[in-house]
Amino acid sequence: MNFKNLPRSFVRANGLETRCGREIVLINEKGKSWTLALRQKLSGPTYIRRGWRSFCIANGLKTGGVYTFKLIKRGRAPVLRLSSTESELEERNIEKIQRNKAESSSLDPSCFVANISRATLRYDTLGLPMKFSRENGLEARCGEIVLMNEKGRSWKLNLKRKRSCGTMYITQGWRSFCSANGLRAGSSSTFKLIKRGGTLALRLSSKETEEEEEDCSLKANEVESLSTEPESDEEGSQDEKQIKKHRSTWKASSSQSQNRFVTLTFRPFNLEKYLLFLPLRFTRWHGINEETKMRLLDKNGVKWSTDLRSGKTNIDKIRLVGGWQEFFKANCVKTGESIIVKLIWDGDKSCILKFCSKVKHETE
Repeated sequence: MNFKNLPRSFVRANGLETRCGREIVLINEKGKSWTLALRQKLSGPTYIRRGWRSFCIANGLKTGGVYTFKLIKRGRAPVLRLSSTESELEERNIEKIQRNKAESSSLDPSCFVANISRATLRYDTLGLPMKFSRENGLEARCGEIVLMNEKGRSWKLNLKRKRSCGTMYITQGWRSFCSANGLRAGSSSTFKLIKRGGTLALRLSSKETEEEEEDCSLKANEVESLSTEPESDEEGSQDEKQIKKHRSTWKASSSQSQNRFVTLTFRPFNLEKYLLFLPLRFTRWHGINEETKMRLLDKNGVKWSTDLRSGKTNIDKIRLVGGWQEFFKANCVKTGESIIVKLIWDGDKSCILKFCSKVKHETE
């Protein structure tokens, strides 16, 4: 059969009945996606079709097997991700081993090594080493905690304690922090605990800056400062050079408010491939990822819905799916022209890109 019925309780709980007649995306554990159709029988069950058999064959799903899917996105095109019990257990075991190694390392008591696994990103949670928590008295400090990158930009997360084992962990923002700072699964990063008044702060450290940080004390205004210097790893990335001519560009400005503006260029490439990427530095700076809900506000005050997805060749790059062509048309933007838009946040995970003006090019 080339279709699969969805449980009614699952459909009702997630409001999928209102999405029938549209597309739904299935993703395997490696991130490869399949686009299927979401349908509903007359007074009957909701089901997915047009690609279900291909998805099962490609991922080795056999008749009689039990498999778990998780709804990770409720946008215009809902996204279901396949997850297996075996892979989750394996990831948790690897994470536990790496955490034990970090605990046994001879670091400064105020530092610990965070081993970033797929599981930590999937569950938006990072467990803190028990030794680190004990030595710094974190076991009695549940509540708000701040994560900072090397440039001083901060993210507010929650510090919690597992009742079952007493392990402290941070959540509700860990995935966004990693995405904004280019921290990928399989990598390790060092964090240093900084006590800022009544709020705890963990600062991301690099090997080059660890020695410098030990000799420096942070003041409150330094903690809140924002840097606009370009990141060297992005400058040297071969992947970035290859796609540079086909993407929108963002130039670093001299203030935080100016960094909310970005230039988008409507190129023939965008029209041919039906692709429009947001500048990587812009999305990293503001923590924009697939979970961010975005709308485009044109010059007439009309809002256009769009979905955000990761690039197929570079998962760090975010592309707009739907709405952007209509947005350009509403603003009378032709191929080859550029516009300036302003980022306006509407809550923690919802934002608007507002049309400001066209970019005027000097005539030769």
